[in-house]
Amino acid sequence: MNGGAFQRGGTFNISYVQTDTAIEVNPKFYYVNVTLFGTDNVLARGPDAAMNYVESKMVNASGKMAKLLGTDIFLDGTGVNSATINLDGFLQALDNGTIYTSYGGITRTDLGVLAGTNNQGINGYVNSLTTFTMTGLQTAYGAAWFGNEHIDLIVTTQLIWDMIWNKVQPQQRFLEESSDVAKIGFQSLRWNGASITVDQYCPAGYIFGLNTKYIQFWISTLAKYQFGFTGFKEAQNSDDVAGQYLFSGNLLIPAPRLFFTLSGVTTL
Repeated sequence: MNGGAFQRGGTFNISYVQTDTAIEVNPKFYYVNVTLFGTDNVLARGPDAAMNYVESKMVNASGKMAKLLGTDIFLDGTGVNSATINLDGFLQALDNGTIYTSYGGITRTDLGVLAGTNNQGINGYVNSLTTFTMTGLQTAYGAAWFGNEHIDLIVTTQLIWDMIWNKVQPQQRFLEESSDVAKIGFQSLRWNGASITVDQYCPAGYIFGLNTKYIQFWISTLAKYQFGFTGFKEAQNSDDVAGQYLFSGNLLIPAPRLFFTLSGVTTL
């Protein structure tokens, strides 16, 4: 915005400055198929059934859906690392325009920011950190820190988490036991006010610095696509049935400049 000091008789710069823009992503669709053999109903029924056949299949279906979304949330959804029908994931959102020139329908350079410029416009901090150092991690953390907004969750692989653990080993008091990620079963370290945790679906060599206040995961308002089930339908010319477990939605990052991505980490 235009502004500054002024004196008696001075004039104001009242020219319009665009400060807001809309980031939009399209809904993406996922399914997990559940097929049951009709003849298995003969065995999996009554008090002598060895297992609850349908319940087991549905538990597996929900696990498969979690794997699909948990994998694609780290990718791009542009056809580079994952297909265009997949989620618009972190790799696309948290770029600095070098690989992904646009995000959410906005060309990054249209905001007056050159490709490759970190933490301006809708650019995140992006860097390669082949040899892991706490200095490199601190630089990325600091670059994404604005006022009281800072990274509060760092997600990486088990290999890199072990590297970080080795670096802070003399200070293991930072091992978390009571944070939200710890309560749901993730082993995490506390560093700079952020939880550092492992995600098995995080791509090899990557560290993602996330500000969870600015992560939006939108889900369809249609019940069937809120992890709903279509119901079993009889297959043609057989006694078998099939149904689909469905999801529709997408990931949206309204402030990528508050995030960072480090890649290529292979050694300590």
